[in-house]
Amino acid sequence: FHQTSICRVMSSPSTAEQPDTDDIRRQKQEMRMKIRAAMKELREDEVMEQSSMVWKRVVELPIYKSARTVGLFLSMPKCEINTDFILKECIQSGKEIYVPEVGKNFELCHMELRKVILKEEEIPPDGMFHKVWPTNKWKIPEPPADMPVVAAKPGDIDLLIMPGLGFDRTRNRLGQGKGYYDRFIERMAEGGHALPLVAVALKPQLIEGSIPVASYDRPMDMVVLPDEVI
Repeated sequence: FHQTSICRVMSSPSTAEQPDTDDIRRQKQEMRMKIRAAMKELREDEVMEQSSMVWKRVVELPIYKSARTVGLFLSMPKCEINTDFILKECIQSGKEIYVPEVGKNFELCHMELRKVILKEEEIPPDGMFHKVWPTNKWKIPEPPADMPVVAAKPGDIDLLIMPGLGFDRTRNRLGQGKGYYDRFIERMAEGGHALPLVAVALKPQLIEGSIPVASYDRPMDMVVLPDEVI
């Protein structure tokens, strides 16, 4: 029995939904292994170059330009697109930012997105305020205990910039396997609120085949890569 099944929440069925969830889980695990291996092959300078190319595309999107509030993940130290550029851009553009908080009880598989509330003197010249934040199990910065707690509610976020391990050309997403974002998106959609999902990824994360999907998997509205937007 896999931990991922404990951490899932069901949502409306996808049109490409496959009924055999055990088979879906096996296929996804195989895909995760291949993508993680490919991501480890990227040099740090390649990660930074591709990250910059992705964010230059994102900031030109009308949906980004019009968003007042942005949900944004803080990147892991390795094997993931670097989010420093877009974080700084959001601050300079005057956008309100919400960032993930998983906390210490990882088995709950529960995630909140908390509004970043900082005093002006807490924002360094380079805008990288999160560099001094505490980190979680995956070495990802999370809001400090002394920051006011304002968790996102349905309708609070105009645009959610999504991480993911892999994506296909029909904009299906392959996550890390815990279902944090599946649960969060489901909660934010309560009451019929729209939550545009723009995923970002590096070149090795695009799968030319199809990602198997289950009832809780929602496709992205857009996937932004270094050299294309899907």
